[in-house]
Amino acid sequence: MREDTNDNGKTSLSVWVKRQNGGLWFGICFLAYSVLYFWMSFDLPYRSRLGAGPGMYPRWLSGISIGVALLYIWQSCTTQVFRVGDCFPGRQALKNVAEVFVSCIVYLLVLNKAGFIIASSLLLFILFVRHYKLWQAIALSISITLICYVVFQVCFSVPLSARN
Repeated sequence: MREDTNDNGKTSLSVWVKRQNGGLWFGICFLAYSVLYFWMSFDLPYRSRLGAGPGMYPRWLSGISIGVALLYIWQSCTTQVFRVGDCFPGRQALKNVAEVFVSCIVYLLVLNKAGFIIASSLLLFILFVRHYKLWQAIALSISITLICYVVFQVCFSVPLSARN
């Protein structure tokens, strides 16, 4: 029995999605987005008493985007066909993406309570602990955070959190 079929012999939804032309679907979504903004640009005046109005730039940009979307759809159907299944990350890559996402959420939750140095050290530690020895991950996360703090807070006077 083939792997892409279920017990009834029908292909599953995930297999159907993985077989689709990814460029075509992206092009259709980009075309819909561009048409929506083109339509919305007509709510703004094209001209003002000083010359170009606030509707001129979005109208031209979305019009050009419609042309680019149509060109991309044509190209993705003729020369550069790729399947959606080829775009999915593997298990390890998916773990890496989840790790970055979770560490950014932790950073956002901790930043205002603990401050820049602790939150940034924790963020970098979460990212480094799987790839370095424990003492190296701690040393790297603290040293990189302190270097960023000195450069931005001390040298450039950039406020790095609400506590500063």
